[in-house]
Amino acid sequence: MKPLRILLAALSVLALASCAAPGSSSAPAAQVERLEIVSRGPAFGGAVFEDVGQYETIVAVAHMRINPRHNANRGIADIDKAPAPDGWVRYQTDVIILRPHDAARASRVLLLDVPNRGGKLFQYMVNEGSGAIDTAAGAGSGYAMRRGHTLVWIGWQGDIALGANGKVAGTAFPVATMAGKPITGASQEEVVFDDIKPTSAIALAYPAASLDQRGATLTVRATAGATPTVLPVDSWRYTSPTGIELTRPRGFDAGAIYRFRYEARDPTVMGLGMAALRDVTSYLKSGAPDAAGQPNPLADIKPAVALAVGVSQSGRFLRDLVWQGFNADPRGGKVFDGAMPLIAGSRKSFVNLRFAQPGRYSTQHLDHITYGDQFPFSYGVTTDPVGGATDGIFARCQASATCPKLMHVDSSLEFWQARASLVVTDGAGKDIALPSDVRVYLMASTQHVYATTPTVGICKYPDNAASQAPIIRALLERLVAWSRDGTAPPASRFPRIGDAMLVAPQREAVGFPDLGAIGVIYPALINELTVVDYSGGLFGKPDPDKRYQVLVPMADQDGHDIAGIRSPDIAVPVATHAGWNLRRAGFAEGQLCGLNGMQLAFAATPREGDPRRALSQRYPTRLEYAKAVAIAARELRDQGLLLDEDANRYIERARR
Repeated sequence: MKPLRILLAALSVLALASCAAPGSSSAPAAQVERLEIVSRGPAFGGAVFEDVGQYETIVAVAHMRINPRHNANRGIADIDKAPAPDGWVRYQTDVIILRPHDAARASRVLLLDVPNRGGKLFQYMVNEGSGAIDTAAGAGSGYAMRRGHTLVWIGWQGDIALGANGKVAGTAFPVATMAGKPITGASQEEVVFDDIKPTSAIALAYPAASLDQRGATLTVRATAGATPTVLPVDSWRYTSPTGIELTRPRGFDAGAIYRFRYEARDPTVMGLGMAALRDVTSYLKSGAPDAAGQPNPLADIKPAVALAVGVSQSGRFLRDLVWQGFNADPRGGKVFDGAMPLIAGSRKSFVNLRFAQPGRYSTQHLDHITYGDQFPFSYGVTTDPVGGATDGIFARCQASATCPKLMHVDSSLEFWQARASLVVTDGAGKDIALPSDVRVYLMASTQHVYATTPTVGICKYPDNAASQAPIIRALLERLVAWSRDGTAPPASRFPRIGDAMLVAPQREAVGFPDLGAIGVIYPALINELTVVDYSGGLFGKPDPDKRYQVLVPMADQDGHDIAGIRSPDIAVPVATHAGWNLRRAGFAEGQLCGLNGMQLAFAATPREGDPRRALSQRYPTRLEYAKAVAIAARELRDQGLLLDEDANRYIERARR
């Protein structure tokens, strides 16, 4: 009878747990109340992917409820101020799933592409396709589908509206109130128009608490370091609670920086985005029905591992999610077994705060001081010698044993615009150690997101078209094996101070060739960082006496990063590729040009004033060039840093 008594006691405990009051600390942390399937049908126009076969697209809306009193949720800013009439806070989020039609052919790997402003950058950065999932062309190389992986997008950004259309992954999050009354607080917008129109408009992230212009200030300055000029109230007006129109002042070019500070109201509970990724992923990974008893769309696959890939904004958010403890499943264990923050640099996100703005990020010229750029920068727990705090991106997950296997992957531009050197240094001139379950890789001499073709736009020089996709595919292959099978990936390939590969950003220290004679100006600045005091609000005060050392990679005689993963485009170059570019005349000339790198072709024959060897000196024949590419591609393949199929593509392209 003893086993029976034990069973009855266990059932009694489960019954009591299920009867816990809604919103109480003993109730579940969150639930998918209902996964509403909006549409389901063939993906990519019915294209067939090798042995895996066809894919299908599932477009759904997850109707969620979350317990504001549960310990796992108390870190969500203002969750205690969201409407919860029955003790539960409710919201909706888009869910888009691409899965093998035949579950038996699935890899059982769930790949979450953390949406970037609602979109699907994974498709471009990994599959080399568009964000479209309804045509064959959208599949690009079809890499992830040929592997049988299940791709998922879950809305997290609270200022992207619910789409329910398979194109955009948005949300419907509640607004926080104070006992039913509006919450107000300071907010700001900072924009560069990059045009010469006489009038311009600025959209406001939150409604203005009052349309009285005396409660707001509009300023303009030529560059981030210039003294701002306050514009008179008769030069601008509210067009609605969420927008202003201004008459552009004389004396400022198209690259001038406009900052509008005002009193806002009705903050969205933006931090729910972290819970959305945690809870919807956990539900899909479990294969269990939703709370309404409807079947899980991945019940027949039941993923063995879940990986998260975040590109740019999404990579910053992914780092923040891990740092804030949201990789811990409230039911136990990890949410994501592996993670790949791509081109995020040392930054986190501006999400889990009151009046957050998830789309904002710091560059040298615009939004130079943005919340989310402060310590910790790296993964292991360290003490900041500049600011004095002790922390690390992995601090919480190490305490709960929920850290993912993580690959941090940056382009060269992240060193100039996103302070990537702080991922591996203490900001005061010393290298720091990384946890054993972290790898860091530099995609040498590439820009933030590779260009399809070199163009100029508002920059001085053509942007950088060195492709990153083959490197990312190889690393993703290793991340899957590491997370699923425990197979260790290649060692980190990132510049360090100790090997003299991280240096001050001046041209002489970097070793970048002097190209002044052919009209190329080397940057005179970088996106610097100081400790910022946010005690007075979200838009803090920098401390000029507490400045971090921001370093960049050492370059070879052609201007290419020596450290990192050098793709055949960089190892066997026909142009100089750099992770920086400058704004041209009329557009805040000389400032770093956004997220653009530079590409400058070699001369066909020796050119006066150009210290770089000409093409004729490097590759006397097409065959010599093709041989060099083949050697570089096969070397990367043998190191586990290039797939065999991509090595062959590089070789065939060189032959042609």
